[in-house]
Amino acid sequence: MRILPGLCMVIAMFWSTSAQAGHIIGGEMFHDDLGGGQYRITLKLYRECSGIGFDDPAPIGVYTGTGTFIQAVYVDFPGGSPVPVDLDDPCLSLPPNLCLETTSYSVVLDLPPTADGYIVSYQRCCRTPIINNLLNPDDLGITVLTQIPGSAVGANSAPRFSELPPVAVCLNEPLVFDHSATDPDGDELVYELCTPFNGGSPDSPSPIPSQATAPPYDPLAWAAGYSGAYPIDSDPAISIDASTGQLTLTPTLLGFFVVGVCVSE
Repeated sequence: MRILPGLCMVIAMFWSTSAQAGHIIGGEMFHDDLGGGQYRITLKLYRECSGIGFDDPAPIGVYTGTGTFIQAVYVDFPGGSPVPVDLDDPCLSLPPNLCLETTSYSVVLDLPPTADGYIVSYQRCCRTPIINNLLNPDDLGITVLTQIPGSAVGANSAPRFSELPPVAVCLNEPLVFDHSATDPDGDELVYELCTPFNGGSPDSPSPIPSQATAPPYDPLAWAAGYSGAYPIDSDPAISIDASTGQLTLTPTLLGFFVVGVCVSE
């Protein structure tokens, strides 16, 4: 078993009992070790169709593990695809304008082995103003990253999530969702609820940063009563099984909520 403290990724999604036009919904980034110091970086993003479009190109920042800038990489937009919205529960009436889109950027980088490894990151502003659990949400953005460990660890590919969480859940109805990830190396994975990173600014021209800023990154600011461990009104409280990634909650308040899930090797 290999333990890599700090090697994690975050996906921040909306959970709601209805839907309206939004902006950024969430995303994740992971890497695949191709050997010879080459890594395939994958950036997956999700958005509401009538909100802000995907970047073309997407600016990705590459830093050493200690935060020293190396390069900015601009990855062409590969095109988007619709996200199927299947709500089987009879309590929900799907709004006719509900539309989600996803895209998956990919680039191969030459990153020679170093003792400190690398941090590869992407940032974008802004979020929709109707989010319940964030403070001034329309001033907040998103940072997603993948951390390539130092040479002492050896070859390593990052975990990646298997399924997109439900877009909407029913008020006062329990939900059990398999939020597990897969790891190409077969490493043991540990899950936790966490606070996603902020990124970008609503002030022009920084809603689309020319590159992600240097780590460390600032966490999102939770509204009063919420936290990474308690991001949504739920009774019993939302929880995730550290070993299996099984997420459980029973929402008790109508609204829009950002939920962060981290998985570490």
